[in-house]
Amino acid sequence: MAPEDESVMSESPQEFLQDITPGYCDVQSFVPVEGGYAGHCTCGSWDVVMPTQEEAHALAVQHTMAITLKELAKRETKLRLPSS
Repeated sequence: MAPEDESVMSESPQEFLQDITPGYCDVQSFVPVEGGYAGHCTCGSWDVVMPTQEEAHALAVQHTMAITLKELAKRETKLRLPSS
């Protein structure tokens, strides 16, 4: 495909979402694949294949909660540090 013919629609959901929100847990996607559903997070550190979409979604919730708790702990620590 020539570069001028490329479009967003030719990218996989994973490639598209990484371009939009690199490094952040903003979006999880679930795509039917052979053997179940592939789950992906825009942070780039979470990819799974599960038998059902519900199982993939449950793991996405766990992943997002873990990241959220880590971020909250970081912010809380910053608030406690004395300013110089």
